[in-house]
Amino acid sequence: MGAAMLLRSGKERKWPFDLHKKYKALVPGRMFSAAAQAEARASTSTDNEPKCFIKKLNNGMLVGTIETPSPVSRLAVVANAGSRFESGDNLGIAHLLRQSAKLRTENMSQLGIARKSLQLGSDVTCVGTRELIYYKSNVTRNCAGAMVEILQELTTKQVFKPWEVNDLQTNADALPLDLALYKTQPYIQCVELLHSAAFRNTLGRSLYAPDFMVGKYHSEQVAQYVKTYFSAGRMALVGVGIGHEELEELASQFETSGSAGVPAEKAAYHSGEVRHNSGGPLTYVAFAYGGPSQSDKDLLPAEVLKHIMGVGPHIKYSLGTATSQLAKAVSQSTDLPFAVSCLTANYSDGGLFGFTAVAPSSQVEKVVRSAANQFRGALTSGLSDADVSRAKTQLKAEICMQFENPDVLLNWLGEQTLHSDQILTPDEIYKMVDNVTTSDVNNVAKKIAGTKPTMASTGNTENVPYLDRIFS
Repeated sequence: MGAAMLLRSGKERKWPFDLHKKYKALVPGRMFSAAAQAEARASTSTDNEPKCFIKKLNNGMLVGTIETPSPVSRLAVVANAGSRFESGDNLGIAHLLRQSAKLRTENMSQLGIARKSLQLGSDVTCVGTRELIYYKSNVTRNCAGAMVEILQELTTKQVFKPWEVNDLQTNADALPLDLALYKTQPYIQCVELLHSAAFRNTLGRSLYAPDFMVGKYHSEQVAQYVKTYFSAGRMALVGVGIGHEELEELASQFETSGSAGVPAEKAAYHSGEVRHNSGGPLTYVAFAYGGPSQSDKDLLPAEVLKHIMGVGPHIKYSLGTATSQLAKAVSQSTDLPFAVSCLTANYSDGGLFGFTAVAPSSQVEKVVRSAANQFRGALTSGLSDADVSRAKTQLKAEICMQFENPDVLLNWLGEQTLHSDQILTPDEIYKMVDNVTTSDVNNVAKKIAGTKPTMASTGNTENVPYLDRIFS
């Protein structure tokens, strides 16, 4: 397919900071046009500030835009069709869909898609989460319209020829390659197992197709899934670095299937334990309680709590024990290398709050017991104002650095467009973090501690303590 297919209420919101200055300071070599405009206009003018829009069109498409002066437009068609919507009959079909983004459509062949993308100097990447599937592209601003035409073909005009769907399952460079790579990543397997134990169905369904389903998917099954979940009200066209009016005009040309009235199965948190012993010198453990959802008022207090517990070292090659309560506790139980970090996973109607740990098999019992006891102790004993103040500063710094990544910004825009009726600006988020109090953090800690724990382990699980004996 070539390099082009590396399948990988109209309300205006203004951002309160000047991205012209930001981009000019960070990447002046790539932002000549933006820098020139910034110099030509008064830096205090609100005309220079990027604006946010969100709107639902008559054809059922949602449109989300962040207007920036970037000469590169970052575009995505987002479908609310992730793995959580699978059933027992089509487990892993969302994974197959990510692979099928390179197949022909009604009006374009595989070669035609690759050739046109190369001519535009663009790329096409398809990635997925448990809730959303993204069809992404980066292209120069003047070619955005042509690129959206390709994305429209890939998301609304699929044909799913039987032999092509079969080839995705038998070709060593397609679905089998993804699964082979997945099996070499015990940490990712551990997090997948944690979701399975914690949620069972819905959010517990894996991002990866199970081995027993490979070879059993058929074209009619894939087409039906797309018709059901790539439908009106479940799809959005989002863009960063493009005008909203232009993007709205492009989105109005999409032809989406009528809403299928899909019943919403709410995610429910359960406690459980899953082990997968694959051997080796290392053990990977994920431990979690039930956490807040993306729309929960406790989301930001939980993120502050996450930084109090510790998210890994901030200095290269350091142990990270200066500010991480988890790392400090574990370092007192073993002299051998280890890694421990707080984990949060937040979705539209559920979440997890816990930690992950990696250690030599001989030391994993000490590491897990120390981390779990420290974790439970911090959740129940209360946190100080100094801890909360430091963690809030760390959280704001993390948010700032994430917003500098255009891919993260595009994902965030897609989530808000589909799951919210407005786009929060960074300044609004910073103010929300500033308003978090020590009482808020302690309250969410008690709520989290009130749920039952879940644990998953991979690698050499021989010495991993069982969940019902960790605190004994």
